[in-house]
Amino acid sequence: MAQSLNTKVDLTTEAVSYLGFSQYGKIMVGDKAIEFFDDRNVDNNMQFPWKSILRVEGEVSRSFGGKMKIGRQFAIVLLNGKKVRFSSKDSGKILKLLREQIGNDKVVKAPKFSDAFKNLLHKFGKKKKA
Repeated sequence: MAQSLNTKVDLTTEAVSYLGFSQYGKIMVGDKAIEFFDDRNVDNNMQFPWKSILRVEGEVSRSFGGKMKIGRQFAIVLLNGKKVRFSSKDSGKILKLLREQIGNDKVVKAPKFSDAFKNLLHKFGKKKKA
């Protein structure tokens, strides 16, 4: 059984981790770290202290009425380059707590597939002139 890094817990909710195969468990946001504990395997957990997080990418979509809506998925990008994706029903609350802990400038919108594809085409579409 893993020992929690947190001394105070702000939110605990059910979540899914998409690191490898889908893992169902609970995500806990506290005063020192964000932690994921697997429901099936007690030894399978992930702990990310606030200092090790580079940024958090949240999914944002636009509805037909033009209103912005926070999606269920978000990703945590670590300083070592790893990206860990999560999904939760309360992702809006999680993102608000993460913004309080790590700062407003580190919580950003996730790039859309169409934007990434356009950037890729633009990058390879340029030809150098001699």
